[in-house]
Amino acid sequence: MRGHTRTTPPANSYIDEDGTFYFRQAHSLYGATQSRAWSFFTGTDFDSAAFSTAIGDAGTNPDTTAFRNNSPTGVESTYAPSGSGYSQRNFCDLTGMWVDPDTGDWYGPVHNEFSPQPFGDGVHYDSIDYAVSRDQGRTWTIKDHAITSPHSTKLGDTAAFPNQTYSYGDGDQRLYVDAASGYFYAFYGSRAVDKNGG
Repeated sequence: MRGHTRTTPPANSYIDEDGTFYFRQAHSLYGATQSRAWSFFTGTDFDSAAFSTAIGDAGTNPDTTAFRNNSPTGVESTYAPSGSGYSQRNFCDLTGMWVDPDTGDWYGPVHNEFSPQPFGDGVHYDSIDYAVSRDQGRTWTIKDHAITSPHSTKLGDTAAFPNQTYSYGDGDQRLYVDAASGYFYAFYGSRAVDKNGG
């Protein structure tokens, strides 16, 4: 049902500073009793990789609910109107990874779906924060905003959006790191949506 589940972002692979192959995936389901977790896998390649209990079952990873509601976007978010299928004010997934070869710290952009049903519709706002782990992915801190909308993200803000559409924000990002040039590339979506849920 719309508003009760969400698709997970695609898994991405990365190499730790010691040369270990990992990939990660995340999900944040909308229902009150549904799962919200960041999962990590390791092996020699995708085919042999297995779930890492040492990382996936540790720290902030097995249940990201309180962690993301207290993140920069989570604190600024608002719960959906009464009767909504969105049980939290913010749902977020880690979507991309980079390991600092000098410190071994893990970094990743965070896709936020927050302040659900801003005009009573079935959608939400999007924004991008970034997170860091200093213990090889076991615990994470969402440090700050990375890419946010220049428009209002308040529920029912008809002064900012007086017509039939509103700005959905920025999200669904992909991170690409070009180690040869030293540049980081982030691609993300941004769009206007109909207040009726179209």
